[in-house]
Amino acid sequence: MEQVLKLRNLKVVFPTDYGLIRAVEGVDLDIFHRECVALVGESGCGKSVTSQAVMRLLESPPALIRVDALEFDGRDLTQCTEQEMQEIRGRDMAMIFQDAMTSLNPVMTVGRQIDEMYRRHNGDSKKEAREKTVKALELIGIPEPRERANSFPHQLSGGMRQRVLLAMAFACMPKLIIADEPTTALDVTIQAQVLKTLRGMQRGCGTSLLLVTHDLSVVASIADRVYVMYAGKIVEKAPVKDLFTSPHHPYTVGLMAAVPRLADEKKQFTQIPGTVPSPVNKPSGCYFHPRCQYATERCRQEMPRLKPTGKDREVRCFHPLSAGGEQQ
Repeated sequence: MEQVLKLRNLKVVFPTDYGLIRAVEGVDLDIFHRECVALVGESGCGKSVTSQAVMRLLESPPALIRVDALEFDGRDLTQCTEQEMQEIRGRDMAMIFQDAMTSLNPVMTVGRQIDEMYRRHNGDSKKEAREKTVKALELIGIPEPRERANSFPHQLSGGMRQRVLLAMAFACMPKLIIADEPTTALDVTIQAQVLKTLRGMQRGCGTSLLLVTHDLSVVASIADRVYVMYAGKIVEKAPVKDLFTSPHHPYTVGLMAAVPRLADEKKQFTQIPGTVPSPVNKPSGCYFHPRCQYATERCRQEMPRLKPTGKDREVRCFHPLSAGGEQQ
C-alpha cells in the first residue's frame, strides 16, 4: 500500500519561565493512501501540536523541534523551504481547524476565501475560481451555494462555517487532509452531518485523512486505524475494530468507560481518576501510573516501550489487558 505520511521520533519542546514543556515525545505515525487514521487523547496530550508539526506550522523558536523523519508522499519535508511548504499546503496537504469562526477571515466573504485556493494553486481566473467555488459549496451540502458564497462567516451557522472549511480543504484534491477536532463546537445532529460529508468527500476524492479528536464516537464511525496518545506519547496503536473490541492499555479502557451510554443501568458517569500530568513536571516511569489501578513498582520507575501485541497492534504497557479486561 502506498505510504502518504511517514513520521519518526517527533519531539517538540517549548521553553517557558516555568521550565521545559515537553509537548510531544518520540511520536511515530504512518498514514497510507485513502486511509483514515485517528489520533485520540485528552486535551493537552499533544495531538494538535503533532498535527501542526506535520504541517510545519510551528514557529521555531519558540518551539524546539526534532524529528528523525518527516516524509510526505516520498518527499522529505524537513528539507523544504518555507516557500516550498506554502506551495504544498493547500495543494497537496490541507488542514481543517476546530474553530471555523477564527479560521475564516471575518472581513472576506467565504466565496472569496475559497476562490483564493483555486487561483493560488491552480492558476484559475476569477470567473473560473468562482464557478468551482459554487460547485464545491453545492457538493458539501450548502443550500443556495451561489448566494452563500457572498456571505461573510458571521452570517453563516456553525455547521455551514465548518462545511466551508471542508470545501477549502478539498478544493485542490490534496493527498492528505488533517482534521483537528473538526466537530468540537457543533451539536450532535450537525456533527453527524459534517462527519458524513467529511467521510464521503475523503472516499470520493481518494484522500488520506488524519483525524485529531478526543471523541471516541467520532473515531468509531470514521477511522480505519487509531493511535491513542497520552502526555505526549503514543500508548496504543490498533485497527479501529480491534481497539473497540479489545483495548489493551488501561488508559484506552478508561477512555471508553468514560463515554456515556443510554443503556447504562447504573446511571453513573465513569471517570479516569486523577488528572493529566503537567507537561513541565511529568511523573517518573510510565506517565499514566498515578492514575492506573494496575501500576506496579516497575511502572513507577521505568518507561515501557511500544511492544507488538498482534497484527498492526502495539501497546506501551508492562501489564496490557486482554479482551476481558484482565491483565495478560
